Amino acid sequence: MNRDRIIMILCAQDYPDYMLEQTADKVERMDERIKNVFEDWVENGTIPTLEIEGWNYNSLISKFKMRPVAAFLAMDWLMRDPEKASKALKRGIR
Repeated sequence: MNRDRIIMILCAQDYPDYMLEQTADKVERMDERIKNVFEDWVENGTIPTLEIEGWNYNSLISKFKMRPVAAFLAMDWLMRDPEKASKALKRGIR
């Protein structure tokens, strides 16, 4: 997925201008497994069922009221640094 498309998605989710480039960078660097479910969500509206460290897309959205892209980034964080990310989420970090 190209950067312009990612930024369009972020704009559609009301990300402020100052966050667009940094967030697009994070999306581009997502783990391939997360990137694949993200692209499936973008293209087909498929809600991912992938669970990482007891968390999934729906649980992140409902518990923390995350925007969809933020939920994918949280899943990526859980995949890359499971211990730190799990502790932060259990404490209620948003």
